[in-house]
Amino acid sequence: MFINVTILLLCALVPGLFILGNATFSETRIRYFLVFAGAYLFSVTVIHLIPDLFMSGEDPFNLGLYILVGFFIQKILENFSSGVEHGHIHVHTKVPVSYLLIALVLHSFLEGSILTDSLHSNHTPDSVYSHGSSPKILLGIVMHKIPASLALMALLVAQLKNKYKAFGLLFIFAISSPLGLITSEYFSHSNLLPEKYLIIFFAVVAGSFLQISTTIFIESDPHHKLDWKRFSVSLLGAGAAVLAQLMI
Repeated sequence: MFINVTILLLCALVPGLFILGNATFSETRIRYFLVFAGAYLFSVTVIHLIPDLFMSGEDPFNLGLYILVGFFIQKILENFSSGVEHGHIHVHTKVPVSYLLIALVLHSFLEGSILTDSLHSNHTPDSVYSHGSSPKILLGIVMHKIPASLALMALLVAQLKNKYKAFGLLFIFAISSPLGLITSEYFSHSNLLPEKYLIIFFAVVAGSFLQISTTIFIESDPHHKLDWKRFSVSLLGAGAAVLAQLMI
């Protein structure tokens, strides 16, 4: 768990430091990276997280409902985050920084929480899912968090006009995913909550992953015309998720 916590912390802090150092980056490359990350996150949710949930023994209909709940919760959070979690840089957003940060922290806490391997405790040893989800899910979260960190720091610097305050708020965002993982691990290894409630929580997070990844797809092609370059990048992202599922 320590390694995962460290990776989650650094993947949010390091990109922000590039912004503080006045480093420039290609917006075109960031967009393609977002498409790749979105395709990976969507695919790993469909081929790994959702199958894990339905193998848990809980009622499939109820699990589907909780996934929908997570989808719409993330949609509400997005209303206050200005799409920063999608890597969008809106330096002139009218949403108060406090609301934006709270929405992003909640989102980040939820995505970090799903890295616990307790979801796999009911699987048979020969199951393709029995070896845990952390590495493949962690990769998707890292790819998703890097552009989000860039966008958040750019917005904070533009609005606050103070790099130290901006970095302090970025640090709060950065520690939220590790806290989500630590909290999830604590509850999954204690008797404070029945396992059923953890499964429900994971279903909600899976729904939020679906909302994030599909929004990236839609916003990368707002005119509903197939861009073959972006489509190819999305296929690479999906293929990477399949390979991760088979190999990790």
